[in-house]
Parts: sequence; structure tokens; C-alpha cells
Amino acid sequence: MHPEKKYRSIIYRTTLNMKRILYILAIALSILACTDEIDKSNRYTFTGETIADFLLNRSDRYSHFVKILRQAKMLTLLSTYGQFTLFLPDNEGVENFLCEQDSIYHTTKETDTPVWTGITSPLIDELSDSMANVIARTHLVEGNYRTAQFVTGTLPRWNFNDRYLSINYKVTDEECYIMLNNHSAIINGDNEVENGIIHIIDKAVPNATNSVPDLICEFAFFSLFSEALKATGFSDSLQRIIDNSYVQEKNVPYIPSEYAHTYQYPEKKFYKYTGFIEPDDVFHSNGINNLADLRAFAEKWYGTEDRDNPKSQRNALYKFVAYHFIPRELPYNKLIISHEKGKMCHYIGYDITDYFETMCHHMMKIVKPLSSEEGKDIFINYSKRSIPYNHEMRKHLNVRVVELTEFVAQKSAYEKFNPMAANGIVHPIDKILIYNEDEMYGNILNERMRFDVFTLLPELSCNDIRYSESFRRVIPNNYCRNIKGESLGGQFFYDSPYWGYFNDQLALRTNFDFALRLPPVPARTYEIRMSHNTHYAGGQNGRKDNMLIQIYLDDKVCGLPIDTRIASSDISIGWIPDEETFDNGVENDRQMRNRGWMKAPDSYLEMTYDAAYLPPRNFDQYVRRIVTRQYMGEGEHWLRVKSLNTSDNTKSRIVVDFNFDYIELVPLHIVSDPTKPEDRH
Repeated sequence: MHPEKKYRSIIYRTTLNMKRILYILAIALSILACTDEIDKSNRYTFTGETIADFLLNRSDRYSHFVKILRQAKMLTLLSTYGQFTLFLPDNEGVENFLCEQDSIYHTTKETDTPVWTGITSPLIDELSDSMANVIARTHLVEGNYRTAQFVTGTLPRWNFNDRYLSINYKVTDEECYIMLNNHSAIINGDNEVENGIIHIIDKAVPNATNSVPDLICEFAFFSLFSEALKATGFSDSLQRIIDNSYVQEKNVPYIPSEYAHTYQYPEKKFYKYTGFIEPDDVFHSNGINNLADLRAFAEKWYGTEDRDNPKSQRNALYKFVAYHFIPRELPYNKLIISHEKGKMCHYIGYDITDYFETMCHHMMKIVKPLSSEEGKDIFINYSKRSIPYNHEMRKHLNVRVVELTEFVAQKSAYEKFNPMAANGIVHPIDKILIYNEDEMYGNILNERMRFDVFTLLPELSCNDIRYSESFRRVIPNNYCRNIKGESLGGQFFYDSPYWGYFNDQLALRTNFDFALRLPPVPARTYEIRMSHNTHYAGGQNGRKDNMLIQIYLDDKVCGLPIDTRIASSDISIGWIPDEETFDNGVENDRQMRNRGWMKAPDSYLEMTYDAAYLPPRNFDQYVRRIVTRQYMGEGEHWLRVKSLNTSDNTKSRIVVDFNFDYIELVPLHIVSDPTKPEDRH
């Protein structure tokens, strides 16, 4: 049986009794269906005990971890009100971990690639305070997370050490384990206490200390790519971890004050990276056996400019390496987002697509193709064409990202691979990844491209903001390199409501004037569109004052200002429900386009106030504004959004004045033929 099918049927170590079997099946169905219903029949519930009580009342088994928590001054935290998930090794698990990490340190310290584990003795009494703090924080996550909620990838939130814990599954002939960082197995999960969940693990989880390039170089099966990293010096571009100059500002209070909320500024500013890396076997299957072969292959696709200087950004090998990295942290389960019910979810049958700028400043398309039999997988530069636009690209499209459970089961050399680095994550891929301008122009990016606003702000994916479980976070001045404006702090928010494309939106209040850098798409003429929400139009929903909003592209005015007082049913927009038209909205679509507007897409679902799920096309509050048609050549392009009112709305009950969800860049040929109207997706 394929491991992916087997591990979704068994969650952790099984015993042969009927109740246990039912419990396992219940969890497996929970993983597949994303349900919140959890079978409690075989989970031991400790009424009245906190996590700290659980540990202290079983000191014969957990005294080592209690010592670590005390040394880190964190035991008191676990006796207080709150919700935490603790991954708990027993005394033997701590001892095995210390011996393992001490051995790694002493074995490698005299080599060319020493591994600093921070542990220089196998004895618990010789553990330093700093390492006790790291170990304690590595094993603790804020929030309640049961095994039924785990999916391949990572936990939804960082641990207290500002890292994701990866999740994969280890399958044997009779057993299956949930693994943390492909190292520690859950052997007794879902122990519920008053302030959280405890999962017993077989040994402590090591904290990632290597940077992304050092992690790649650590594993012999990435040796060819490692050589290319060193030859190009691109490793130096992947070493940053944290911006020590960043200072967190005071949180913004919710208005009015009787609501006990504050909008938090990010605590820190991390730099993180995601690498998509070919194992040596992939290169070998393409006749590439050494660095000279790889250099020749790169020159075939990227040219021979600066061929004698591999550290030049114009060098072919440098470009090849740089295209494999994006400057954000994207675990497998966050490469493509399709939320469970309770939030936004996509229709089955429509591909889920996102687009990312790589570190060689070319675009990469990532797709979960739900419309095909390949829908369970995730692909880079996915194409449905049987013949590529460039025939030589046939072996370099539909590059599959190999998830961790499958990868470590492929061969014994991969068994110990841990994808988590101190500043990012590494994903193995099954084909050689390259960028080709002709293929991107004629095929991969020759489509309507919908960019969630926050896809364009990689810093939010580096700092546990995007897709986190907090409702709203402040985006400070100069925090994101792709936004510029003079006074953003306190006015810009990451908003995660239950509606919105990818379940988030940029929320703005009072007077704002900012510009968003558009992605570097292939040069051509595009129709540029942006989302618009008329929820507060005409004084609805507590709004007493509204505004005009002017859009600019590269500082050139794009049409008349958007009047937020106007509802979509107003004649100037002309939205009519499809079911109230004689032709299911075809003529209404044409009329709205003539006025510079479009209905929202029908390719995903949004939850209504009464918990129903409908496509946003069915809601009159969601529309798209056609901003302009413009040739976008090489170089940067900035979309500027400016409010024209001068009133101060910060004391109104509803402090959000404008929601910005996504933009669309559409090649002109898609919308220029009236006999072949654009689809509604």
C-alpha cells in the first residue's frame, strides 16, 4: 500500500481492540474531511489538572522535562489559564535526545561541516540555561491542536521558539506514527488537560540551527545542487535570519474602547526562505553527473553571459540556482491554501493557483490541479497543454513538489531528511526546474492571473502573520518592501475574516496613500483589475462617512475615483443577480464591463452570515473594478491607492474604510474577443 494512503488510515500506534479501531477511523476521516468532530472515547481526560500538574504528578516519568521547564522559567506559565499544546518526551526520551545531540556535536566539530547542536554533554545536569530555554520553547505551541487536526506539512502556528514543527508520517508493516520534524514520534496523543493538549513523544525534538543552504549541503543526496550553491556564492543570499534593527511599536487599541481588543504589531521581523531542490537522482536521470554538466545545462537555458563569473547575477548557473528559491517560508500545507469549511474553501473541480516571485525576479506558478486526477499533488509551473509552447520544455513543466512522507519512504538515503531550517524550509522536487521566457509568455502565465494582495508581501509569510489564527495584525511602516507610503503604521492591517480570497484581505482606515509593487510578469499589455467591497456603501453597517479612492499606475491616473458610497446595485455599476436575468447574467456581465466593473469570481466559496457557502459572484457586495489597460514592460510597476477624503474615522465603531483583497493581471487577448467571453472563474 502506498504510504500516503496508509498513513491517512492510521494515526499513531495501534492496538487490536474495537474501540481503538473506531477511534483511528474517526481520526482518519477527520483528516480527510477537515471536520471538527473528535471521538473522545479513548482519550484520557485529566479533569482539573493543568499541564504543570500533569508533569508534577508524574515526576517519576517526566522529571527531566520538569527540570528543563524550571531552568527555562516556563513551568509557571503551564500552570496558568491559557491554551497550549505540549509535545512531551519522558525521561528516557530526554536522555536519548541529549546523547544523540552530544554525539552529533563531537562527531562533526573537527570536520569541514561542523553541526552546532548547543548540547556538549549527554547529562541533564550539565544542560545550559540557554539550551533549556530552546528545548522548552521548541516543544510548546500556543493553542489546542489534536492529532485529528494534523496534516502533512506543519502545525498551523509557530512554536514558542519561532519555528514551525513539521508533520509527516512514518509507516511500518504494522504501525504508523505521526512524526515531528521527521525525528520524534507521537506515541500517545491527545491527552486533554484544563489548559491544553499533551502529546507524548518518544524523544525530544531538535531545534533547527542550520540555515537553508547549510541544510541542503548537510544531505549527500543534494550534493550537485550544493556544489552549485557554493560555486555561485548564492548561499550568502540565504543566510539572514532576523532584522535586529526592528523595534515593535505599541499595539493599536480597538475603537470603541469597550471592545477588549488590540491590533498587534509584529513582535519581530524574520527573514525566511523556501527552496525547491532536485535530489541527485533527478539530475542523473537527465545526464547531469557533475558541476560541469550542470553548468552546461544552465547555459543551454539561460545563455552564456558572464560565463566566467558564476557569482554574477547574469551568469547562467547563478540564474538557475536563484530560480529555485522564494523569499518566504511556505510549508507544504501552505504552498496552496484551501481552507476547510468554517472559512473560505474552493469548489472541487477548479484548480487552486498562486504565483510567487523567485529570487531571480522571475515568476513561479504553484498549482493544486483539482480539475484533474493529479489533484492530490502540488506542482510548479503546471500546464494542461499536451505539447508545451516550447517543445524542449516538456521535461521541465508540471514539476511535482514531493511531500515529506513520500520522500523519506522512497529510499533509505532519504529516511532522516528533515526539511526545517533555522530560516526556512526545503522541498524536494521530481524534475529539473527552469524558467523559460517563451514558455511563460505563451503558456504558463498566458492566463488571467489573480494575486492575493498578501502573496505580494512575502514578509507576512516569514513572520507567522499570513494564515495565522489572529484576526487582525498591524503592518508597520517599512515592514514590507513591496509597499511604500509615508504613514502606514496604524492604518494598515492584515485582516483574516471568514470571507475573502484565500481568507484574508488588506484592511485600511482613515486617510491613506500607498503604492503596491506589481509582480514581474512577462512583458505585454494587460487589463488590470482589483477587488472592491461595497459592504459599507451608502452608510450601511454603521458607516457614517465614506470616501473617494483614486487609483494610479506608475503615478498615472487610472479613470475616475471610486465612490465608496455607491452600492453595486446602483446604475453606475449595475449588478443584477444572475437568477433575475433571462440569460443567467450574460448580458448583465457585458453591461457591467462597459461601465468598468465585473462581478466577483465563481471559483471559490465564501461563508455567509448564516453559515451557508456561496460563490462571491452571488453576493452584491463583491465586485471587481477594471482599473486600466496598460503595457507592462521590464522594470518595476506600482499600483497606487489614495483616499481623497480628509475626515478622521478612527473614532467610528467600524474603523475599516477600505478592503483590498486581490488584483488581476489579464493578457489582453483573453478579454478582447467578444465572441469568446472570459470565463467566470
